[in-house]
Amino acid sequence: MGEDREAYKQQEIIDGRTLERRQKILLLAENVALTAAIAWVFYNSIFGAVIFPIVVYLNTKRIKADSGEKFSCKLENEYREMFVSVTGALQTGYSIEKAFAESAVSLSLLYGEKSVLLPHIKELNTKVRLRMPVEQAFEELSAKFDSEDLADFSQIFKVGKRLGGDYVTNIRDTTRRISERVEVRQEIRTAIAQQQLELKVMMAMPLGILAYMKLSAPEFLTPSYGNAAGIMIMTVCLAVYAGCIALGKKITDIRV
Repeated sequence: MGEDREAYKQQEIIDGRTLERRQKILLLAENVALTAAIAWVFYNSIFGAVIFPIVVYLNTKRIKADSGEKFSCKLENEYREMFVSVTGALQTGYSIEKAFAESAVSLSLLYGEKSVLLPHIKELNTKVRLRMPVEQAFEELSAKFDSEDLADFSQIFKVGKRLGGDYVTNIRDTTRRISERVEVRQEIRTAIAQQQLELKVMMAMPLGILAYMKLSAPEFLTPSYGNAAGIMIMTVCLAVYAGCIALGKKITDIRV
């Protein structure tokens, strides 16, 4: 049994490394394709590939930001469900330790092994079984995430346990406020989803228009290629284009 468990862990490590390698290959291919498109449209020369490091930096930064936003959304949904489960268990008479154990069951049923929070809740429950105070275990959990909601809950939970009193009511009220904040954030994301889609279309339009002109009427763009003045003008246009994209993303990046 121990050998099977060790083999399974090793296979998980191998699968994780394979997935990471594939992601890096896809990112490299995307950066190369984007660099080639910009070099062809704006400079009509292989020498336009000198912008490759800039493309890699900006595109990688964009992908990390998008991945971080998706992770934050997923984490928000999961810890809201966790808080609701903990509150419900407390109201039925469970102890706080048992309530967190029940929340692990709820997360497992709702999100399965793809849950980002479930492994940390299981770790919390293990620490509690080893006689660590549950408020300390949760404080260590919240420190692993850059989440204001988790940090707020941790502080309120910690103070409530120390001072005693009706801390169940405090946890319930805190859960309600956190749920309301998460719902507001989700409503904002839904409201600006159309604007973000429009921004993506507008981001692609300049490249599309220039590519169409190069293919259908190349004589209009020929004076912009192969000379110092044309290169400077196209470089300024590219910089303005990148600035407009950054400004559009800034406008649609609304946080609560």
